Order: sequence, then structure tokens, then C-alpha cells
Amino acid sequence: MDLSAYNRIAILGGSGSGKSTLARNIAAMTGHPVIYLDYEKFFPGWVELSREEAMEKHAQWLLGERWIIEGGGFYGTMESRYAAADLAIFLDLPRVLRLFRVIRRLRQPRPELRPGVKQSDATLNEHFAALWRILRHCRREHVLALHEQYPQVKFIRLTTRKAVRNFAAELK
Repeated sequence: MDLSAYNRIAILGGSGSGKSTLARNIAAMTGHPVIYLDYEKFFPGWVELSREEAMEKHAQWLLGERWIIEGGGFYGTMESRYAAADLAIFLDLPRVLRLFRVIRRLRQPRPELRPGVKQSDATLNEHFAALWRILRHCRREHVLALHEQYPQVKFIRLTTRKAVRNFAAELK
């Protein structure tokens, strides 16, 4: 797939779906700046950015000429991000796979997090709460509704690891 026609790319999906990895790969090919929502949201000690600051930052990012924004809801901003994108890529991978990936990375450094922020900074309760949301809550219906609402946005839905690998291999 030739990405040169797309200046604003939204990568959506649940925790552990591979959004950050795909964003890095696309950025390496296009030169687009990447905005990692987890990087912007969390500070050392697992302190979160305020909703007001997040909304201001998000509005500014969307004004950019070129961007890749990877992440989920980020304080309810998914719709405006989707609507502003030229291309939306939805990594809709199986929950069991995503759960395994989230558990595996709990003790690993994540390059898309701010320096000094470690997943181990979050309490065990926060990790279990996040895992529960992964199993229980799915944004699939919301993303598919956005696809219907904004047909001008090129939409790609990848539902398996193989589909993601094939997509990444075909990028130009």
C-alpha cells in the first residue's frame, strides 16, 4: 500500500494490539511525526495528564499538516481524531492475544512511554483493572460506527496477526 497520499493517519485498537509498533514502521517510511497517546497521557509515578490539558493538546495535534496518532480513547477524543484523519487503521485483534501481550510487557520497557514511566509504577490493582477492561470492553462497535459516519476516511481493519504482518510488508 502506498502511504504517500495520506498525511494524517490514526491507528486505533485496544491495549496490546500493536499500535505503537505499526506507528513506528509507518513513520520510518513516511517521515510523519508520531504522537503516542500513552506517552502524552502518563508521567513518572503513573500520574495522568489532566483532561483539560489533554483536550488542548489533542486539538493542536489535529491542526498539524502531517501526523500519525496511535492510541485509543484518550479522554473521549477518538471521534475527532478519526474525523480529521485521511487514513484510519483499526487493529482489531483477538482479546486473548492482546491480553497475553499486555501481561508479557508488564515488566518490559515500552519505548512509547515517557522516560521515567514504567508500567511497574502502576499498582497491581490498576493492572488488573486494565486487564478486566480489555476482556470486558471492546471499542469495535464504536470504531465501526465511526467508519460509517465518516466514509471519506480510508478505513483498514486488520483482525489477525498475519493480516497485520502482511499489511506491514506491503507498505511503501
